[in-house]
Amino acid sequence: MEAIAARAGLGVGTIYRRFAGKDALLDAIARLFVEEMDRAAATALEDPDPAAGLEWFLDFVGTFNAEKRRYAASLTDRVPSDDDVSARTADRVRQLTQNAVESGYLTQGVTGDDVKALIVAIRGVVAASPDGDDGPWRRFVRIHLAGLRAD
Repeated sequence: MEAIAARAGLGVGTIYRRFAGKDALLDAIARLFVEEMDRAAATALEDPDPAAGLEWFLDFVGTFNAEKRRYAASLTDRVPSDDDVSARTADRVRQLTQNAVESGYLTQGVTGDDVKALIVAIRGVVAASPDGDDGPWRRFVRIHLAGLRAD
């Protein structure tokens, strides 16, 4: 907590007045991560081109995890999968996927669960890649999208 306060330019007391302890602070940060992912899924759904929306969202997921690689996985895991924002995001990913299938971009039979598995796998590829090297996760996404495409 001392290091966090110092980096934020605050006193430790200020941090403890807002958060009961490290777990409460980490939970608040995790909540921000989940909400940011949900906003990105909503933005992707607004794209009139389902293929572009899905690809943009997967790029966001990869970039998001790469930028926060040291703590993204542990913070994301702090939020229960059945919380309202996570459930809404899962619905949006399912809709993104369905839109891409209906548009002919993805092959029939591809489901939101397939894309959710890809999202979880992106996090693993980012974690296994050298810091600052986006090439592996970007290649991973291209390969998997090629396998899911209708053509």
